[in-house]
Amino acid sequence: MSKVKWFYSSFRCPQCHSSDLKEISDVTSILCTSCNAEYPISNGQPVLLRTDNDVFCLDDYQNSKVPLTHNANSFLHKIIPQPSVNLASQRVFSDIRERLEKMPKATVLVIGGGCQRQWLDERLGASQFIRIVYSDIDVGADVDLFCDGHDIPFVNDCFDAVVTTAVLEHVLYPERVASEIIRVLKVGGLLYSELPFMQQVHEGAYDFTRYTMSGHRRLFNRIQEIESGMIAGPATALVWAIENFALSFSPYTASRKLTKAVVRLLFGWIKYCDYLVRSNPAAMDGASCTYLFGRKIDSTIPDTKIIEQYSGAQVLSHK
Repeated sequence: MSKVKWFYSSFRCPQCHSSDLKEISDVTSILCTSCNAEYPISNGQPVLLRTDNDVFCLDDYQNSKVPLTHNANSFLHKIIPQPSVNLASQRVFSDIRERLEKMPKATVLVIGGGCQRQWLDERLGASQFIRIVYSDIDVGADVDLFCDGHDIPFVNDCFDAVVTTAVLEHVLYPERVASEIIRVLKVGGLLYSELPFMQQVHEGAYDFTRYTMSGHRRLFNRIQEIESGMIAGPATALVWAIENFALSFSPYTASRKLTKAVVRLLFGWIKYCDYLVRSNPAAMDGASCTYLFGRKIDSTIPDTKIIEQYSGAQVLSHK
């Protein structure tokens, strides 16, 4: 089954949760025959947002020509070092790919796909046997459909894996989005999630929340952990802190860009110290970003178990 055909067999209306959706004859919109909500198709990409969404408006996506955001291939991106390392994702994605290749035609949902398509296609092995569906709310994202993570427009238990990297800190209600992710994931399906902890604001007004490793586990308390840990540690957190200290003296856009470039060129090397402390429990307490990789189970992991899984260095008990 092609990706487009599979879409329509798995879509559900974000408004009334009915799966009775169909294309209008001129293929410019999708109609829910249960509640009569109509969703536009912009440049071939369905826009499945609730009509009462007061943050993102359906009209903003109509034939949008907004350029792709976060262009990883830009000249400056190549010459200016990033402030962070990634200690785990390539290895974990290799593991996920091996597991998916054992399934018949596995389907993966990427929440907050941004411009990760090429990168993730390579690591997860996108092919006729592994179908990857990219979604995002950003009108400039390179995705298959636009949707709000608070109301994921797919039926229950339809994905073999879900990937979400540095997304839930940008949503208004992270627990609701996490619940939606669990809903569309099959029992036994795989979840890979990255969330920042010690990191400054990086999406302006659309930056709301931070999580410790324990908070990360609690958010996905129907995920049986396969492994977890630091994506980036306290060295990366230090680079972020230096950069944002310098930025506090740079109120203007042009000067801020220059400040970022100078700080990253001068201090970017510090982040590599994370490789030296990656196995040190004390480093987890100051991690810049954590990851959780696991599988969905039928039951909820008790809070006491989550507390017992704490992997930092601080010995504390309230019993």
